[in-house]
This record gives sequence, C-alpha cells and structure tokens, in this order.
Amino acid sequence: MIDKHELEWTKESLRTLRLRMGWSKSDLARRLHCSSEDVDSWEDGVRLIETPIKSELEILLRQAEEVCDEVKYAPFAENECDKKALEQIHFSRVKLDLE
Repeated sequence: MIDKHELEWTKESLRTLRLRMGWSKSDLARRLHCSSEDVDSWEDGVRLIETPIKSELEILLRQAEEVCDEVKYAPFAENECDKKALEQIHFSRVKLDLE
C-alpha cells in the first residue's frame, strides 16, 4: 500500500495509475472532470498537476488498491466458502488469515 504522504504525483505516477486502472487518457479525464488535453500535458510533463486533481487521484489510487485486494483474495474466499459450505464470506477475513 502506498502512503499518500510519500506519494508525489509525477507524470510517471499518473501514467502508472491510469494504466493500472486500464483507462485511456480520455477515461481518466472524464473521471477527473477535465479534458484529455489536461491529462496529456500532465503525462508529458508540460504542466504540473494541480492540488484538487491530486486529491482526486489519491481517491482513485485507494480504489485501485481496494479492487486489487478483492481480485487477489476472491479465489481464496470462494475456496473457504466451498470448504465450510458457506454462502458468503468477506474477503478481508480471508486476507487476515493469509497474511
């Protein structure tokens, strides 16, 4: 997990997040309520990312990390359900058992 206090939003970190989410520049622009030209200029290093956008990016990063955990631990949770004949189990329970 990335500590947001250590995270500096650079053109590389912005591009990494966008690609991690599987988004095009226009997809990211829609989510940030800006233009794809803005995203281009940030990723090209022509302009710095403004503070309000950085806050939105941190929210997107937290969402990406949460989804990553769910994808990672879902098969283990399903296996637990099968073994214990349960209908549903929260993935965080399995995550704690595995860590």
